[in-house]
Amino acid sequence: MRSLRTWFFYLYIACTLGANAVILIPFDPSGTIGDNAIFSASWILLHLLSVLVLLSSRALTPVPVAIALGIGGLVVLSAAWSVSPTDSLVYGVMAAGNILIACLLAAEYSLQQLARMFLKVLSVLVLAGMAGALMGYDQVLGFDPHARSNLLGGDPIRGFFQHNIMAGFYAATGAVLAMTLLRGLRRVLMLAVFIIFVLWAGSATGVLLAGAAVIIVPLAQLLVPRIPLGALLAVLVPVGVAGGAVLNQVWVPLLEMIGRDPTLTGRTVLWEWGVRAIGERPVTGWGFTGYFNSAQGAIPSLYVPEFENYEIAHFHNSYIQTAVDLGLLGLGLLILVLGYTTGAAYLFARTTDTRTGVGLLMVLVIFLIASPTEFLFINYNHFGSFALFTVFFGLLRHRRERAQHQETASRSAAPSVSAALNGRGSAASQR
Repeated sequence: MRSLRTWFFYLYIACTLGANAVILIPFDPSGTIGDNAIFSASWILLHLLSVLVLLSSRALTPVPVAIALGIGGLVVLSAAWSVSPTDSLVYGVMAAGNILIACLLAAEYSLQQLARMFLKVLSVLVLAGMAGALMGYDQVLGFDPHARSNLLGGDPIRGFFQHNIMAGFYAATGAVLAMTLLRGLRRVLMLAVFIIFVLWAGSATGVLLAGAAVIIVPLAQLLVPRIPLGALLAVLVPVGVAGGAVLNQVWVPLLEMIGRDPTLTGRTVLWEWGVRAIGERPVTGWGFTGYFNSAQGAIPSLYVPEFENYEIAHFHNSYIQTAVDLGLLGLGLLILVLGYTTGAAYLFARTTDTRTGVGLLMVLVIFLIASPTEFLFINYNHFGSFALFTVFFGLLRHRRERAQHQETASRSAAPSVSAALNGRGSAASQR
């Protein structure tokens, strides 16, 4: 039974990464996408299995479940005021189920096991994607509406991920986990595989993140055990604010100087639309996934030429999209989850398990780097959201178990101290 549950979780993680979409949605390298009915049915079946797995669990505890239901409940409840209530309800239920399964996974496996599960699934999908491309399996090929080649001079691939941009992002995530969790020849080989895949996918985001990982991970392994979180924040916060201010002034001329689009392929123009949408419904938002499933969502594509012949599904920014979907309330919840998870992962790396902690911390750092230009969270059936909430609930569980252990240790120590004091009193009376 335990083995079947483990395989279910492996399958669930693979589907959040896009494996079932690649296999079940017909795809032409020219960009033509076929009917997705079988793909939708696969998720319905997976969610039905999720209900059985949830009901049969003995590991869930009230507090994490209440948090999962609270966040998921807000997402589902947004259908009540959504501009596209049916879409908000359907996708909201899927997102809430995603958060509950993340809670369950964290309840049944340790943080060390979770990190290795993520690495195993990423490794299998990357290797399978490269093998599929070499064998001419069209489903793993990528489509770029701007007809850009990859960094190896050929056509990009997406492997068994949603598209080549996310493929590069996920491969960079795998590179981080390989660097921190593996040793010796296995680490060298898997790191090489992930980097080759990033280059093959051709995503500038993936290349940037993989390059940053190779530099930042060794530094993190060296510095995290030695620098308290408070001291780090005291340095990073002002440096980050100053760096952001400088970047805001120089990034347009800098990108123009190197021949890149200063709008980040239309993203900055799309963000302006998102900010205006937030201003129109700041508190509750437009409803989960509601905006681009309504008449309002068709308007931006008419004014963003970089997205011509492309159906805009989100604002390509996790924070703007969350605020549009769920208002500033939802954005506040997301920031709380991100802040707690990142800080707790840092403390876990310092006090409990440096290898696993640094690996999870660097995954979160990759998420934070990519999230302003990609829609990672709060998303439905998406690895970015699923991994964030899994690590969040895993760290909550670790904190609770550590507190219980310390309480047990203090209780067991109390009788010993009392006995020692009584012994001294008895000896004194005899003297």
